[in-house]
Amino acid sequence: MHDDELRRFKSDIPLVHYAVDRYGYQRDRRESSISSHVLRHPATDDKIVVRKDRDGHWTYFSVRDDRDHGTIVDFVQKRGGHRSLGSVREELRQWLGTERPLVDYVEARPPRDTTLPAQTFAAARVTASCAYLHARGLRRETLGDPRFAGTWAHDARGNALFVHRDDAGAVTGFEVKNVGFTGFAPGGTKAAWQSLVRRDDRALVITESAIDALSHHQLHKGTREATRYLSTAGAPSSAQFELLERIFSRLPPASTVIAAVDADEAGHKLAGRIEALAQRVPHVAFRRDAPAGAKDWNDLLQRVERDFIRSLPP
Repeated sequence: MHDDELRRFKSDIPLVHYAVDRYGYQRDRRESSISSHVLRHPATDDKIVVRKDRDGHWTYFSVRDDRDHGTIVDFVQKRGGHRSLGSVREELRQWLGTERPLVDYVEARPPRDTTLPAQTFAAARVTASCAYLHARGLRRETLGDPRFAGTWAHDARGNALFVHRDDAGAVTGFEVKNVGFTGFAPGGTKAAWQSLVRRDDRALVITESAIDALSHHQLHKGTREATRYLSTAGAPSSAQFELLERIFSRLPPASTVIAAVDADEAGHKLAGRIEALAQRVPHVAFRRDAPAGAKDWNDLLQRVERDFIRSLPP
């Protein structure tokens, strides 16, 4: 599974786009061609040449350093300050499943089959039990809560799938979770995973993963019943922020948006962006809710549910 994931990183993420969008490189139009792209970084004066090889992998080499070359995995590892391949995977996973920027120098791709994620999710099994999710501390009563009905399922491989839908309720993709693996539906687009909308809801809890949303609910059950939940599946794209603003505007009067994102630097920055968005909607209040002594809500839940997890069959 991981080898296939690396292949997707190398072939499905246009390195030109990624270097420009995430690392601030600029394309030199005078030196570039349709098949060979020259990129410079305005701050470091780093200069690289990017192209797509015959095997479909995007590669680069540095004009300044002969030892600096490879695929997008090597590019991110050298420039992102990552200490492990796992950390590189986490960064690149956030790009997969998001809309790519349209730029005039990259060849057009054939239209993707947008019905495939919906068909895949429809074929998955819907139950109130999942061994992987139980091992993350989530109890059957949480997974079977009516507010989460139809929002998650698990496939034949034991992957937990959390469906994303757009404004019209159409399936755009799904988060994929399993032991040591986090991904998004191939060909899908991140929108929002949401619990079912209920008329009496007066709070919207926003997390970076559906598992964190379920964990937050289990930890606060009985104290926040009039609550709905939403996951962005990582750092939101610009399209997701636009979707969030539309969702905020449709919340009932006197509702509260709760940023229950990770308790790290990236999470605090994201909470700030969510707060700024909420402030643009007059009838919505904002609150930050960070897990005390843990990185995210599932980390905290696993501590609380330690005995439950230990009681599970091997």
